[in-house]
Amino acid sequence: MEVVYSKHFDHIQIDDILLENFEVEIGEMDYGLEMDGILGFYFIRSTNLVIDLKDLRITKGG
Repeated sequence: MEVVYSKHFDHIQIDDILLENFEVEIGEMDYGLEMDGILGFYFIRSTNLVIDLKDLRITKGG
């Protein structure tokens, strides 16, 4: 069982990527992997991110 809370943020900013009025789900993650968080598809699509798996970088698409 997982407990997840929803929280509205005025804005979220990662480097030059800004998303305003966004809802985030916060919960404990214990999947046997070390990670700080998960970026969901809605966040990725809303910010037009490009994920470079080779260099492990995210950039804003055109």
